Amino acid sequence: MYSGYDPLSGEGAVLKRKKVVISDFGALSVQYLPIGMFKNKFISKLIKAKSIKDFIVKSKLEYNDETKEQIYKEFIRIRSHYDFCFWAYMYVRIKPKSGGDMIPFRLRHEQRKLLFELEEMRLSNKPIRIMLLKARQWGGSTLVQVYMAWIQLLHKSGWYSTIVAQTKDVSRKIKAMYSKLLESYPSWLLDIDNQQLEFSPYEGSASDFIITYGNGTNKSIARDTVVTIGTYENPDGTRGGDTALIHYSEVAMWNSTKGKKPEDLIRSISGGLLEVPLTVEVLESTANGTGNFFHKEWIRAKSKESNRKAVFIAWYDIEHDSIAFENKQGREEFAQWLFDNKDNTAPPIGYSDSGIYYWYLWQQGATLSGINWYRQKRKSFEDHGDMASEAPSNDIEAFKHSGRKVFSVYAIERLREKNIQPIKLCEIYSSNGNTNKQSLKNLKLTKDNKGLFKIWKDVDMSSISNRYVVVVDIGGRSDKADYSVICVLDRLPLMYGGKPEIVAQWKGHLDHDLLAYKSAQIACYYNNALLVIESNTLETKERDRDTEGDHSTTLFDAIAEIYDNLYARENSAEDIIAGKPKKWGFHTNVRTKPLVIDNLITNVRDDGWVERDSDACDELSYYERKENGSYGAISGHHDDILMTRAIGLLISKNLPIPKYIESRSYSKGGSNASGMAHI
Repeated sequence: MYSGYDPLSGEGAVLKRKKVVISDFGALSVQYLPIGMFKNKFISKLIKAKSIKDFIVKSKLEYNDETKEQIYKEFIRIRSHYDFCFWAYMYVRIKPKSGGDMIPFRLRHEQRKLLFELEEMRLSNKPIRIMLLKARQWGGSTLVQVYMAWIQLLHKSGWYSTIVAQTKDVSRKIKAMYSKLLESYPSWLLDIDNQQLEFSPYEGSASDFIITYGNGTNKSIARDTVVTIGTYENPDGTRGGDTALIHYSEVAMWNSTKGKKPEDLIRSISGGLLEVPLTVEVLESTANGTGNFFHKEWIRAKSKESNRKAVFIAWYDIEHDSIAFENKQGREEFAQWLFDNKDNTAPPIGYSDSGIYYWYLWQQGATLSGINWYRQKRKSFEDHGDMASEAPSNDIEAFKHSGRKVFSVYAIERLREKNIQPIKLCEIYSSNGNTNKQSLKNLKLTKDNKGLFKIWKDVDMSSISNRYVVVVDIGGRSDKADYSVICVLDRLPLMYGGKPEIVAQWKGHLDHDLLAYKSAQIACYYNNALLVIESNTLETKERDRDTEGDHSTTLFDAIAEIYDNLYARENSAEDIIAGKPKKWGFHTNVRTKPLVIDNLITNVRDDGWVERDSDACDELSYYERKENGSYGAISGHHDDILMTRAIGLLISKNLPIPKYIESRSYSKGGSNASGMAHI
């Protein structure tokens, strides 16, 4: 962070560099140049000559001040093309956060960290695609905009850019950085003699601007570079444009409304973006809770499921987030305290977080003076989550939701580490039909790219009792309704002191009678698993829909005729005395839901099962306790997958440990060993 970075000489700057000496180059007689510059013939000859004078003489040119000035300018022009750090310091002026006159744009540590990612993509000849999650107030937007200007001014003509922020004012402020740049930018870098550069409206547009020079009606185009500004609130002016560089600012603040979603706007603008080198798309934002578009895209980028690279800038990457110690003794005493408390789970006197957490910061790369700043800043916040939203130490902290989350974000991330891609995307069906007494015979799996039925581990035909549990959460029929989910839990690891594992899952929309039969087929496929159907969805929805009564019992009875390992909850004493039939399925109500959620909280905290599905982890992160005390997903999200885990883990907890048996019995529908087709 403080390792002697000098943008003029190039020492400590981004990119691989090589030391060169040009003796009569004044203050820049010693420079550390990007190795890419050495491919340029002019540069290689100048370096070999070791002085401007010898270069001029060897080139058989007249040695005078004018020639020296030409050589100097050519060197600066070439270095500016290769060395962003140098160019930004030389020709970009920014307004300091502390106020005062404009100053050279000297990249701080956190900005150089982002620049490294941008340059790595550029030098690999890849399209530049970044998801930038950031702490507040360190100049990330400034760097993105200046970097795009660098490409437009030095690398590509006719390479138009678009800026989209929440409001017009924010978009204008971002563009204003570019305008300030042009005010002091030397026109000779654009092969124009001594002219003032500025933005002028492009073809009369109030949102499109092109770089010009000259006065009044005699303005000339300095470079075919158009900058368009737009807003999420009023996006029409940015649609369908010819753009190669796109800067989306504070995307997490873009709220979805009826008829307008962040993903729709970004698709409309980025849809025409060519997948070629030197194109740029940056989505940057501070976090604004979980469940929104930016959070979902961050998760996709982090898991490498999208073409955008996830880049996070923590508070400890930021130079000004530090407080120096008064003397060496104070620094050493703090270091000793940090080490002595590295295993302390409680906040020491005068501190707001545990010793373990402060040691975690050290392990992550925070400096001692940075941790000293953090402990002082932390006193301004009652809750660690509030501090994390201002100064996150990692991306998990950054996405703290404003509601009362039920599950620890750290625990969810531990579960997410076991997420993997399924080995099969398929569907299950019977060649005898799917809604009759023969629908459990001749079961087959067929490839299905829709991926409704995901299998992470196929059925094991070993003779083991109490192994598989299949849990069904019943949703709606239409595409806009809640999903129906069929989850398969494998309890085999419990025999060896391990933990249950999610091995398969079906998720989609289906009529309830078809869903019930499909659930029985999946349970049959997985060695006659215990089939647990959340019955209250059927009981409530069937009763509300049809005034002729509750049809759920009839439906369960139909399944019971062909499948005998169906979960039934205990009847009350009164029902037993009255001789009432079994109550099929698991009923989630005001009494049982706290039980399943409390048990799930324990399992999430203790890493109590192996979760394979990333969507399940997403649902855990969206789950909250409402103001009225009830549980549920945040607005716009579901908890269907989550409930199958909650019910399955609770029932699994109360089942006997699996064990090997001499022989297996099958459901009334027939044997898995007979007529079972595998992909």
